[in-house]
Amino acid sequence: MPRAVLLALISLLSLIATACGGTPASGGDDPAGAVPANAAFYVDATVRPEGDLRDDALAAAGKVLRTDDPQAKIDELLAQAFAESEDPKLDYEKDVASWLGERVAIWGVPPTGGEDEFRGAVIATVEDEEAAQSALDRAVEGSDKRFTKRTYKDVEYQASTDSAVGLVEGFAVAGTEPEFKRTVDAAKGDGLASDDRFEKAMAGLEDDRLGSFYVDVRSLVDAAARQSPETARSLEQAKRFFRYDQIGPAAGALMANGDRIAVDVSARVPEGAIPEGLGSLYTGGATPLVGELPGDSWVAFGAPDFGPTLKAIYQQTAGALGGAAIENQLRQSLGLDLQQDVFSWIGDVAVFARGTGMDSIEGGLVIEVTDPAKAKAAFPKLLGLAQSRGGVSARPVKVDGAEQAFESQLPGAPKPVVAARSEERVVIGYGREAVADALGGGEKLADSDTYAAAKSVLGDIEPGFLLSVPAVLELVEASGEGDEDFAKAKPYLEAFGVLAGGNSRDGDTARSRTAVGLR
Repeated sequence: MPRAVLLALISLLSLIATACGGTPASGGDDPAGAVPANAAFYVDATVRPEGDLRDDALAAAGKVLRTDDPQAKIDELLAQAFAESEDPKLDYEKDVASWLGERVAIWGVPPTGGEDEFRGAVIATVEDEEAAQSALDRAVEGSDKRFTKRTYKDVEYQASTDSAVGLVEGFAVAGTEPEFKRTVDAAKGDGLASDDRFEKAMAGLEDDRLGSFYVDVRSLVDAAARQSPETARSLEQAKRFFRYDQIGPAAGALMANGDRIAVDVSARVPEGAIPEGLGSLYTGGATPLVGELPGDSWVAFGAPDFGPTLKAIYQQTAGALGGAAIENQLRQSLGLDLQQDVFSWIGDVAVFARGTGMDSIEGGLVIEVTDPAKAKAAFPKLLGLAQSRGGVSARPVKVDGAEQAFESQLPGAPKPVVAARSEERVVIGYGREAVADALGGGEKLADSDTYAAAKSVLGDIEPGFLLSVPAVLELVEASGEGDEDFAKAKPYLEAFGVLAGGNSRDGDTARSRTAVGLR
């Protein structure tokens, strides 16, 4: 990637991270108006928010940066980032803060050549065009590249062999020269902001956001298919799992305040775009099984309708290889009937872990039983297969809440691996007590402070995944695996509480939210 473009990208990412550097400004131009309508991706950031948005951003930054004066810390970090740049050498206060407007964006298209090739441009709104032009001139003069003055459609700019910079219709633009010209075309014509697909994708996002992104999935996949015949064939085979040509662009938004940082993503995914049975894999939402996990779990993840999903994946994959022949071979060699012994009784699934010391850590896989009779018949058969073909040595054991249970001791492990079945669940876990609690004994995760925190940061979306960052930090310290880098990062990591995620579906629109609480 050209150095000038790389610096611009680094600057954009720094501004997104800090989200409110400098003094509030009144710029209001939309960078998307200067982006080509067929851009593969677009990311923007409100780098100088105002009012409540600015207050919320500073509140979040204060907790993440562990400071009572987040604005001063942001200014310090920005100055340091620019001071460490090499080509061109820039001073943030002198060369950027004096003219930068409210928003900065980057757009791009898929590369056509080398692996590191970047094709796109960075666009910044401008409050003072004279100051911006002076800053661009100083950047060009201080570069070790040779720039020449050029003109395209009445726009004067400067370009080297791999970079171009200039002012375009009130925007400061830096990028590869072909994409710089495409930015000029968009700014003088119909840009991404007026594209119907873009407008519809962005319409469902929160208005009070610090940043947003837009990804044209179809464009990226088509570009990947053009890279090589092998990739094209793989993508064609992937259509068995999802019809990417029917999936709309994905749009996302970044929100932050003193309580949380959250990212929302939405995309149009018509029912026909995903084969029947695979919907829960992509847009299935949460499962109540997560809330039924042991109450002291510090990580939990659940997937609804996993049995039907597993069956659909098998049918889509084995169909091209002769599904009936595969099933017959498994039946003859292993005595395993996939339809009866696996797919027929598995419903939702969830996994969990608990314990914050090496001697107390436990966890397991929990499977919802949809047909108790078939699960009862399959359980000893699958266990026998694990012993005969997997080398597992298991013995019967009594576990509270289980109708059948077996355990196997791993070499050097302080606790056994246990497989247990009740009428409602099958659990395979590490630690007998963990398996007993996962079968329904003890306190539930849904009644815990961790789950309440996950619901709080996610709002109207049910948790499908949660992770307690404080518990992870405690586990790392207890394991003795923390190094010097961890010690430096730990004070900042302590700002985070529970990380949670979930998704839902409303008609043809699939939505997801990932959020982390701030402490």
